Amino acid sequence: MSLLKSASTIAGSSVVSQLIGALSIWLISHKYDLGEVGLYALNYSIALIGAQVCTFASQLLIPRQHDDELTQNVVFCLLQSLLIAVPYAALTAWLFDQNVFFLYLLTLSNTWVLVAENLSLRTANFRFLVVQRISVSLVVVLSVLLTHQVMAFYWAWAVSMMALTAACIVWAFDVRAITPHHLRPSSNLAFFKKHIHHLSKVGSAEVLAMANSNLPIMLINFWFSALTAGYFSVVSRFCLAPVVIVGNAVRNTIFSKWSIDFRNNVFNYQEYTKVRMLLLALGIICTLGVFIFYPIVMNLGFSEDWINSVPTSRYMLPYLFPALAVCPLTVIELIFGSHRYFLRIQLEQLAIVLMAFVVVPYFYNDYATSIILFSILTFIRYAFIYLKVNKRADMLKNGSVTS
Repeated sequence: MSLLKSASTIAGSSVVSQLIGALSIWLISHKYDLGEVGLYALNYSIALIGAQVCTFASQLLIPRQHDDELTQNVVFCLLQSLLIAVPYAALTAWLFDQNVFFLYLLTLSNTWVLVAENLSLRTANFRFLVVQRISVSLVVVLSVLLTHQVMAFYWAWAVSMMALTAACIVWAFDVRAITPHHLRPSSNLAFFKKHIHHLSKVGSAEVLAMANSNLPIMLINFWFSALTAGYFSVVSRFCLAPVVIVGNAVRNTIFSKWSIDFRNNVFNYQEYTKVRMLLLALGIICTLGVFIFYPIVMNLGFSEDWINSVPTSRYMLPYLFPALAVCPLTVIELIFGSHRYFLRIQLEQLAIVLMAFVVVPYFYNDYATSIILFSILTFIRYAFIYLKVNKRADMLKNGSVTS
Protein backbone atom coordinates (compact mmCIF):
# COMPACT_ATOMS: atom_id res chain seq x y z
CA MET A 1 0.00 0.00 0.00
CA SER A 2 1.45 3.40 -0.99
CA LEU A 3 2.30 6.04 1.57
CA LEU A 4 -0.50 8.36 0.41
CA LYS A 5 -3.06 5.57 0.27
CA SER A 6 -2.08 4.35 3.73
CA ALA A 7 -2.33 7.87 5.14
CA SER A 8 -5.70 8.33 3.45
CA THR A 9 -6.99 5.10 4.98
CA ILE A 10 -5.95 6.17 8.49
CA ALA A 11 -7.22 9.71 7.91
CA GLY A 12 -10.58 8.34 6.82
CA SER A 13 -10.91 6.42 10.05
CA SER A 14 -9.83 9.51 12.00
CA VAL A 15 -12.53 11.58 10.31
CA VAL A 16 -15.16 9.07 11.38
CA SER A 17 -13.66 8.80 14.87
CA GLN A 18 -13.58 12.57 15.28
CA LEU A 19 -17.19 12.90 14.11
CA ILE A 20 -18.24 10.20 16.57
CA GLY A 21 -16.15 11.91 19.26
CA ALA A 22 -17.83 15.23 18.50
CA LEU A 23 -21.20 13.51 18.76
CA SER A 24 -20.25 12.08 22.15
CA ILE A 25 -19.31 15.54 23.44
CA TRP A 26 -22.58 16.98 22.15
CA LEU A 27 -24.53 14.14 23.77
CA ILE A 28 -22.80 14.65 27.12
CA SER A 29 -23.41 18.42 27.02
CA HIS A 30 -27.04 17.88 25.95
CA LYS A 31 -27.77 15.12 28.47
CA TYR A 32 -25.92 16.82 31.32
CA ASP A 33 -24.11 20.17 30.71
CA LEU A 34 -20.90 21.61 29.27
CA GLY A 35 -19.29 21.44 32.70
CA GLU A 36 -19.64 17.65 32.55
CA VAL A 37 -17.81 17.77 29.21
CA GLY A 38 -14.92 19.36 31.07
CA LEU A 39 -14.97 16.57 33.68
CA TYR A 40 -15.18 13.90 30.95
CA ALA A 41 -12.17 15.50 29.26
CA LEU A 42 -10.33 15.49 32.60
CA ASN A 43 -10.86 11.74 33.09
CA TYR A 44 -9.89 11.01 29.50
CA SER A 45 -6.73 13.10 29.85
CA ILE A 46 -5.78 11.23 33.01
CA ALA A 47 -6.17 7.94 31.14
CA LEU A 48 -4.20 9.09 28.09
CA ILE A 49 -1.26 10.29 30.19
CA GLY A 50 -1.46 7.09 32.20
CA ALA A 51 -1.31 5.00 29.01
CA GLN A 52 2.10 6.48 28.21
CA VAL A 53 3.30 6.14 31.80
CA CYS A 54 2.27 2.47 31.85
CA THR A 55 4.19 1.57 28.68
CA PHE A 56 7.06 4.09 28.67
CA ALA A 57 7.30 3.69 24.88
CA SER A 58 7.86 -0.08 25.06
CA GLN A 59 4.99 -0.42 22.56
CA LEU A 60 6.90 1.72 20.04
CA LEU A 61 9.51 -1.04 19.79
CA ILE A 62 6.90 -3.39 18.30
CA PRO A 63 6.99 -2.07 14.68
CA ARG A 64 10.81 -2.14 14.66
CA GLN A 65 11.13 -5.50 16.42
CA HIS A 66 12.49 -8.59 14.71
CA ASP A 67 10.16 -11.59 14.74
CA ASP A 68 12.11 -13.54 17.36
CA GLU A 69 11.65 -10.77 19.96
CA LEU A 70 8.07 -9.74 19.17
CA THR A 71 6.36 -12.04 21.69
CA GLN A 72 8.62 -10.95 24.53
CA ASN A 73 7.97 -7.31 23.59
CA VAL A 74 4.18 -7.78 23.76
CA VAL A 75 4.34 -9.68 27.04
CA PHE A 76 6.60 -7.02 28.53
CA CYS A 77 4.11 -4.29 27.51
CA LEU A 78 1.15 -6.11 29.04
CA LEU A 79 2.85 -7.01 32.32
CA GLN A 80 4.36 -3.56 32.64
CA SER A 81 0.97 -1.89 32.16
CA LEU A 82 -0.84 -4.20 34.59
CA LEU A 83 1.63 -3.30 37.34
CA ILE A 84 2.29 0.40 36.74
CA ALA A 85 -1.42 1.21 36.32
CA VAL A 86 -1.96 0.38 40.02
CA PRO A 87 0.10 3.20 41.60
CA TYR A 88 -0.82 5.60 38.80
CA ALA A 89 -4.55 5.07 39.34
CA ALA A 90 -4.12 5.37 43.11
CA LEU A 91 -2.22 8.66 42.79
CA THR A 92 -4.56 10.29 40.27
CA ALA A 93 -7.66 9.10 42.13
CA TRP A 94 -6.33 10.83 45.25
CA LEU A 95 -5.35 14.02 43.41
CA PHE A 96 -8.62 14.43 41.48
CA ASP A 97 -11.04 12.75 43.90
CA GLN A 98 -12.01 9.94 41.53
CA ASN A 99 -12.73 6.22 41.95
CA VAL A 100 -9.43 4.34 41.87
CA PHE A 101 -10.79 1.19 40.22
CA PHE A 102 -12.51 3.23 37.49
CA LEU A 103 -9.26 5.05 36.69
CA TYR A 104 -7.35 1.75 36.73
CA LEU A 105 -9.66 0.20 34.12
CA LEU A 106 -9.75 3.32 31.97
CA THR A 107 -5.97 3.77 32.10
CA LEU A 108 -5.22 0.10 31.42
CA SER A 109 -7.63 -0.08 28.47
CA ASN A 110 -6.11 3.02 26.86
CA THR A 111 -2.66 1.51 27.40
CA TRP A 112 -3.70 -1.65 25.55
CA VAL A 113 -5.04 0.50 22.72
CA LEU A 114 -1.43 1.60 22.11
CA VAL A 115 -0.20 -2.01 22.07
CA ALA A 116 -2.89 -3.11 19.62
CA GLU A 117 -2.27 -0.11 17.35
CA ASN A 118 1.45 -0.80 17.12
CA LEU A 119 0.79 -4.45 16.33
CA SER A 120 -1.28 -3.26 13.37
CA LEU A 121 1.38 -0.73 12.35
CA ARG A 122 4.04 -3.46 12.41
CA THR A 123 2.23 -5.44 9.70
CA ALA A 124 0.81 -2.33 7.98
CA ASN A 125 -2.67 -3.69 8.71
CA PHE A 126 -4.30 -0.28 8.41
CA ARG A 127 -7.79 -1.67 7.85
CA PHE A 128 -7.85 -3.28 11.27
CA LEU A 129 -6.44 -0.07 12.73
CA VAL A 130 -9.41 1.73 11.19
CA VAL A 131 -11.89 -0.68 12.79
CA GLN A 132 -10.21 -0.36 16.18
CA ARG A 133 -10.17 3.44 16.23
CA ILE A 134 -13.79 3.73 15.18
CA SER A 135 -14.80 1.14 17.78
CA VAL A 136 -13.01 3.05 20.56
CA SER A 137 -15.01 6.17 19.66
CA LEU A 138 -18.29 4.24 19.39
CA VAL A 139 -17.84 2.88 22.91
CA VAL A 140 -18.19 6.40 24.35
CA VAL A 141 -21.32 7.23 22.34
CA LEU A 142 -23.02 3.94 23.20
CA SER A 143 -22.12 4.35 26.86
CA VAL A 144 -23.79 7.78 26.91
CA LEU A 145 -26.88 6.56 25.05
CA LEU A 146 -27.43 3.36 27.03
CA THR A 147 -27.05 4.83 30.52
CA HIS A 148 -29.21 7.28 32.45
CA GLN A 149 -26.85 8.49 35.18
CA VAL A 150 -23.47 10.09 34.76
CA MET A 151 -21.64 7.58 36.98
CA ALA A 152 -23.21 4.69 35.09
CA PHE A 153 -21.89 6.24 31.87
CA TYR A 154 -18.33 6.38 33.22
CA TRP A 155 -18.38 2.77 34.41
CA ALA A 156 -19.91 1.51 31.16
CA TRP A 157 -17.21 3.38 29.24
CA ALA A 158 -14.33 1.91 31.28
CA VAL A 159 -15.59 -1.69 31.28
CA SER A 160 -16.46 -1.65 27.56
CA MET A 161 -13.05 -0.18 26.68
CA MET A 162 -11.33 -2.94 28.64
CA ALA A 163 -13.25 -5.67 26.79
CA LEU A 164 -12.71 -4.03 23.40
CA THR A 165 -8.96 -3.50 23.71
CA ALA A 166 -8.36 -7.02 25.04
CA ALA A 167 -10.22 -8.38 22.02
CA CYS A 168 -8.15 -6.19 19.66
CA ILE A 169 -4.87 -7.54 21.04
CA VAL A 170 -6.10 -11.14 20.75
CA TRP A 171 -7.10 -10.44 17.14
CA ALA A 172 -3.85 -8.71 16.14
CA PHE A 173 -1.44 -11.01 17.98
CA ASP A 174 -1.12 -14.78 18.20
CA VAL A 175 -1.36 -15.28 21.97
CA ARG A 176 -0.51 -18.97 21.48
CA ALA A 177 3.08 -17.83 20.91
CA ILE A 178 3.33 -16.88 24.60
CA THR A 179 5.16 -19.49 26.69
CA PRO A 180 6.03 -19.65 30.41
CA HIS A 181 9.51 -18.48 29.44
CA HIS A 182 8.11 -15.13 28.24
CA LEU A 183 6.34 -14.62 31.58
CA ARG A 184 9.41 -15.14 33.75
CA PRO A 185 10.71 -12.06 35.60
CA SER A 186 14.24 -12.86 34.35
CA SER A 187 13.12 -12.77 30.70
CA ASN A 188 11.36 -9.46 31.14
CA LEU A 189 14.28 -8.03 33.08
CA ALA A 190 16.61 -9.04 30.24
CA PHE A 191 14.31 -7.32 27.74
CA PHE A 192 14.28 -4.22 29.92
CA LYS A 193 18.08 -4.13 30.16
CA LYS A 194 18.48 -4.59 26.41
CA HIS A 195 16.18 -1.67 25.61
CA ILE A 196 16.92 0.58 28.59
CA HIS A 197 18.22 3.37 26.35
CA HIS A 198 14.97 3.47 24.36
CA LEU A 199 12.77 3.22 27.45
CA SER A 200 14.64 5.90 29.37
CA LYS A 201 14.93 8.42 26.53
CA VAL A 202 12.00 7.79 24.16
CA GLY A 203 9.79 6.57 27.00
CA SER A 204 10.30 9.77 28.96
CA ALA A 205 9.70 11.80 25.80
CA GLU A 206 6.45 9.99 25.01
CA VAL A 207 5.16 10.44 28.55
CA LEU A 208 6.01 14.13 28.37
CA ALA A 209 4.42 14.45 24.92
CA MET A 210 1.14 13.01 26.18
CA ALA A 211 1.36 15.09 29.36
CA ASN A 212 1.94 18.22 27.28
CA SER A 213 -1.17 17.45 25.24
CA ASN A 214 -3.42 16.77 28.22
CA LEU A 215 -2.09 18.86 31.09
CA PRO A 216 -3.72 22.06 29.76
CA ILE A 217 -7.24 20.65 30.17
CA MET A 218 -6.37 19.39 33.67
CA LEU A 219 -4.82 22.71 34.72
CA ILE A 220 -7.68 24.73 33.23
CA ASN A 221 -10.03 22.66 35.38
CA PHE A 222 -7.87 23.52 38.39
CA TRP A 223 -7.29 27.27 37.82
CA PHE A 224 -10.52 28.32 36.16
CA SER A 225 -13.61 26.05 36.05
CA ALA A 226 -15.06 22.90 34.53
CA LEU A 227 -17.11 25.12 32.19
CA THR A 228 -13.98 26.88 30.94
CA ALA A 229 -12.35 23.48 30.50
CA GLY A 230 -15.45 22.57 28.51
CA TYR A 231 -14.75 25.46 26.11
CA PHE A 232 -11.19 24.26 25.68
CA SER A 233 -12.37 20.67 25.19
CA VAL A 234 -14.87 21.69 22.50
CA VAL A 235 -12.23 23.70 20.62
CA SER A 236 -9.73 20.86 20.97
CA ARG A 237 -12.25 18.42 19.54
CA PHE A 238 -13.40 20.60 16.62
CA CYS A 239 -10.57 23.02 15.79
CA LEU A 240 -7.75 20.59 16.45
CA ALA A 241 -9.54 17.83 14.56
CA PRO A 242 -7.38 18.48 11.45
CA VAL A 243 -4.27 17.94 13.57
CA VAL A 244 -5.64 14.70 14.98
CA ILE A 245 -7.01 13.44 11.67
CA VAL A 246 -4.32 14.45 9.18
CA GLY A 247 -1.34 14.76 11.51
CA ASN A 248 -1.81 11.39 13.18
CA ALA A 249 -2.60 9.72 9.86
CA VAL A 250 0.65 10.95 8.35
CA ARG A 251 2.60 10.30 11.56
CA ASN A 252 1.40 6.71 11.90
CA THR A 253 1.96 5.99 8.22
CA ILE A 254 5.51 7.31 8.07
CA PHE A 255 6.28 5.69 11.43
CA SER A 256 5.26 2.32 9.96
CA LYS A 257 7.03 2.92 6.63
CA TRP A 258 10.21 4.44 8.05
CA SER A 259 10.45 1.71 10.71
CA ILE A 260 10.62 -0.82 7.86
CA ASP A 261 13.22 1.39 6.13
CA PHE A 262 15.20 1.50 9.38
CA ARG A 263 15.27 -2.30 9.55
CA ASN A 264 16.55 -2.28 5.97
CA ASN A 265 19.09 0.51 6.67
CA VAL A 266 17.66 2.93 4.06
CA PHE A 267 16.09 6.41 4.04
CA ASN A 268 13.90 7.80 1.25
CA TYR A 269 14.72 11.52 1.13
CA GLN A 270 12.39 12.21 -1.81
CA GLU A 271 9.52 10.76 0.19
CA TYR A 272 10.45 12.98 3.13
CA THR A 273 10.33 16.15 1.00
CA LYS A 274 6.92 15.19 -0.37
CA VAL A 275 5.57 14.61 3.14
CA ARG A 276 7.03 17.95 4.28
CA MET A 277 5.38 19.91 1.45
CA LEU A 278 2.07 18.10 1.97
CA LEU A 279 2.03 18.96 5.67
CA LEU A 280 2.88 22.63 5.05
CA ALA A 281 0.03 22.95 2.53
CA LEU A 282 -2.43 21.17 4.82
CA GLY A 283 -1.35 23.30 7.78
CA ILE A 284 -2.17 26.51 5.88
CA ILE A 285 -5.49 25.18 4.60
CA CYS A 286 -6.66 23.88 7.97
CA THR A 287 -5.67 27.02 9.87
CA LEU A 288 -7.54 29.25 7.43
CA GLY A 289 -10.49 26.87 7.51
CA VAL A 290 -10.78 27.06 11.31
CA PHE A 291 -10.39 30.86 11.25
CA ILE A 292 -13.20 31.28 8.70
CA PHE A 293 -15.66 28.48 9.36
CA TYR A 294 -15.60 27.70 13.10
CA PRO A 295 -17.53 30.85 14.14
CA ILE A 296 -20.01 30.26 11.30
CA VAL A 297 -20.65 26.66 12.38
CA MET A 298 -21.05 27.59 16.05
CA ASN A 299 -23.68 30.18 15.17
CA LEU A 300 -25.74 27.79 13.04
CA GLY A 301 -27.72 26.34 15.92
CA PHE A 302 -25.41 25.56 18.83
CA SER A 303 -26.15 26.81 22.32
CA GLU A 304 -24.65 29.94 23.84
CA ASP A 305 -22.11 27.89 25.79
CA TRP A 306 -20.76 26.51 22.53
CA ILE A 307 -20.72 29.95 20.88
CA ASN A 308 -18.67 31.21 23.82
CA SER A 309 -15.89 28.84 22.73
CA VAL A 310 -15.20 30.93 19.59
CA PRO A 311 -12.60 33.23 21.25
CA THR A 312 -10.65 30.15 22.36
CA SER A 313 -10.53 28.97 18.74
CA ARG A 314 -8.89 32.27 17.79
CA TYR A 315 -6.34 32.02 20.59
CA MET A 316 -5.32 28.51 19.44
CA LEU A 317 -4.55 29.36 15.79
CA PRO A 318 -0.77 29.91 16.28
CA TYR A 319 -0.66 26.47 17.91
CA LEU A 320 -2.75 24.71 15.27
CA PHE A 321 -0.58 25.45 12.21
CA PRO A 322 2.78 24.06 13.40
CA ALA A 323 1.11 21.17 15.24
CA LEU A 324 -0.02 19.94 11.82
CA ALA A 325 2.75 21.24 9.56
CA VAL A 326 5.74 20.27 11.72
CA CYS A 327 4.85 17.85 14.53
CA PRO A 328 4.48 14.66 12.40
CA LEU A 329 7.99 15.21 11.00
CA THR A 330 9.50 14.61 14.44
CA VAL A 331 9.06 10.89 13.71
CA ILE A 332 12.38 11.15 11.86
CA GLU A 333 14.13 11.87 15.16
CA LEU A 334 12.27 9.04 16.90
CA ILE A 335 13.39 6.44 14.33
CA PHE A 336 16.65 7.67 12.82
CA GLY A 337 17.78 10.44 15.09
CA SER A 338 18.77 11.34 18.60
CA HIS A 339 16.63 9.99 21.41
CA ARG A 340 18.12 12.70 23.62
CA TYR A 341 16.85 15.43 21.26
CA PHE A 342 13.41 13.81 21.12
CA LEU A 343 13.31 14.00 24.91
CA ARG A 344 14.59 17.59 24.92
CA ILE A 345 11.83 18.95 22.68
CA GLN A 346 9.21 17.45 25.01
CA LEU A 347 10.89 19.05 28.01
CA GLU A 348 10.74 22.37 26.17
CA GLN A 349 7.00 21.94 25.59
CA LEU A 350 6.47 21.00 29.24
CA ALA A 351 8.20 24.24 30.22
CA ILE A 352 5.77 26.13 27.97
CA VAL A 353 2.77 24.38 29.51
CA LEU A 354 3.95 25.11 33.05
CA MET A 355 4.67 28.74 32.18
CA ALA A 356 1.29 29.30 30.54
CA PHE A 357 -0.95 27.26 32.87
CA VAL A 358 0.84 27.36 36.24
CA VAL A 359 3.09 30.41 36.55
CA VAL A 360 0.93 32.93 34.66
CA PRO A 361 -2.41 31.98 36.32
CA TYR A 362 -0.74 32.11 39.72
CA PHE A 363 0.25 35.74 39.24
CA TYR A 364 -2.41 36.84 36.73
CA ASN A 365 -5.51 34.65 36.63
CA ASP A 366 -6.75 35.34 33.10
CA TYR A 367 -7.75 32.48 30.79
CA ALA A 368 -7.17 34.37 27.52
CA THR A 369 -3.66 35.41 28.52
CA SER A 370 -2.68 31.83 29.35
CA ILE A 371 -4.02 30.40 26.08
CA ILE A 372 -2.45 33.11 23.88
CA LEU A 373 0.94 32.75 25.58
CA PHE A 374 0.75 28.96 25.22
CA SER A 375 0.01 29.21 21.47
CA ILE A 376 2.71 31.77 20.65
CA LEU A 377 5.48 30.03 22.60
CA THR A 378 4.56 26.69 21.00
CA PHE A 379 4.72 28.26 17.53
CA ILE A 380 8.25 29.54 18.23
CA ARG A 381 9.32 26.12 19.54
CA TYR A 382 8.08 24.35 16.41
CA ALA A 383 9.99 26.79 14.20
CA PHE A 384 13.26 25.57 15.73
CA ILE A 385 12.14 21.93 15.49
CA TYR A 386 11.43 22.41 11.77
CA LEU A 387 15.03 23.49 11.19
CA LYS A 388 16.34 20.53 13.19
CA VAL A 389 14.35 17.79 11.41
CA ASN A 390 15.35 19.17 8.01
CA LYS A 391 18.99 19.05 9.10
CA ARG A 392 18.50 15.42 10.17
CA ALA A 393 16.97 14.55 6.79
CA ASP A 394 19.91 16.14 4.99
CA MET A 395 22.34 14.10 7.10
CA LEU A 396 20.47 10.88 6.30
CA LYS A 397 20.43 11.78 2.63
CA ASN A 398 24.21 12.13 2.56
CA GLY A 399 25.17 9.32 4.92
CA SER A 400 24.20 5.87 6.11
CA VAL A 401 21.25 5.14 8.37
CA THR A 402 22.30 4.38 11.93
CA SER A 403 20.37 3.63 15.08
